[in-house]
Amino acid sequence: MEIHVTHSTESETALAVEDALTQMREKLGGKTPQLGFFFVTHHHEDHFPTLAGTLQNGLNCDVMLGCTTETIVANNAEYENSPGLALWMMVDPSATFEPFRLTFERDLENDTIQCHGCEFEPQPATHGAVLLLCEPYSSSPYVALPQLAEQLHQFPVFGGVASGGLGPGESVLFLDGELIDHGAVGVVYRGEHRVRPIVSQGCRPIGHTFVVTRAEKNIVYELGGRASMAQFREMFEDLKDEDKELVRRGPHFGVATNEYKSEFCRGDFLVSNVLGSDPETGAIAVSQPVRPGRTVQFHVRDAITADEDLRLMIAQDCKQNSKPVAGALMFDCNGRGEQLFGMPHHDALMFQQAYGNIPLAGCFAQGEFGPLGERSYLHGFTASIALFEK
Repeated sequence: MEIHVTHSTESETALAVEDALTQMREKLGGKTPQLGFFFVTHHHEDHFPTLAGTLQNGLNCDVMLGCTTETIVANNAEYENSPGLALWMMVDPSATFEPFRLTFERDLENDTIQCHGCEFEPQPATHGAVLLLCEPYSSSPYVALPQLAEQLHQFPVFGGVASGGLGPGESVLFLDGELIDHGAVGVVYRGEHRVRPIVSQGCRPIGHTFVVTRAEKNIVYELGGRASMAQFREMFEDLKDEDKELVRRGPHFGVATNEYKSEFCRGDFLVSNVLGSDPETGAIAVSQPVRPGRTVQFHVRDAITADEDLRLMIAQDCKQNSKPVAGALMFDCNGRGEQLFGMPHHDALMFQQAYGNIPLAGCFAQGEFGPLGERSYLHGFTASIALFEK
C-alpha cells in the first residue's frame, strides 16, 4: 500500500488544481491510485460542478470522493481562513473498493427516516472500513450508521459532515466526477491492511455516574429515580471550582458505550451536547437519543482537556500497535482548531509528531464519524482519524 497527500492554497481554482495535480503525479510516479479523496473550501465554489471530474481524470483514479469544508488538513497543517484544496490518494491493487450513495426519506406517518442504499453483498475480507461523507441538511447519520454496521459486519465507519456552506445544498459532496447536494456518499474498503481508529472527543467525565430511569428520545427526565436537574445540581455543588467554571461554559452528557464494565473512565462514553433544561419537569435535553437503563456521566471540555485527550488516544494506539502507518484521514470538528487551542495546526502537528510525518489529509467537519468500542457513532467536538497500516 502507498498513500500520498498534496495540497494547494492558491485562490485561483485553475492554479490550485494544477498545483495539487502536478505534485500528486510526481509522488505517484506513474502508478494508478485505486482510491482518492479531496477536500475543498468554498473559495472554489464556482468550479464545483467540474472540479471532481477534473481531479479524477487528471489522476486516472478508480474511485474518488470529496466534500466541501471550512478548512483543509494537509500533512502537518490546518489551513484555517484560507483557500484550500487537499488531495489524498491510495495505491492498493490488492484491495476492493465499493462506492455507494445514500438517500434519505422521511416517513411522516410513522415519524421515521428511511435510508436507501445500505444494501451490500457479503464479501470475504481480512480487514475493512467504511468511509462516509454526509450533506448536513438532507442526511441522517443516526439512521445510516446502524444500517451500515449491520450490512458490513461491524466495519468501523470514519468520515464527517460537509461544512463551509450557509444553508441547504451549499455544503456539497462529490463521487466519481459528480457533484451531489443531498444525502451521503461513501466507499467500502476491503483489503489486507487494517484500519485503526483514533477518536478523541476532547472531554473528560466529572462527578459520578447515573443510570437513566426515565427518558424519551433525546429528553432525559430522570437519573437514578430523581429529576435530572436535581441530580445535576447536587453533583455540581461537589465539584472543584475549576470544574464548576467549565460547567458554566456548557456541560456535556456522556452515555457509556459498554454497559458491562465495572468502572468507567475517559473514553468510555459517547459524548453529546446538553441543549437545555425544563425548570418545571427538571428534564434535560441532549443532542442524541438516550434510552432508559443506560449509564451516563456529565463531562466538561476545554483546550487543556482536548489536548490531553488526543495525546492519550495517540499514546494508547502507539502502545497497543506495532505496525507502521502508511497514511491517515482526519475528520476534525470545526469547533476545534485555533479558536479552541489558541494556536494553529494543533491536531495535525500532534499527530505528525507521534507518527513521523506520514501522509495525512482531511477536513474540518460539522459532525464526525468514528468507532467507540464495537459501534460507530456521530460525534461533535471530536478528532476522528483513520490510520491505514502498511
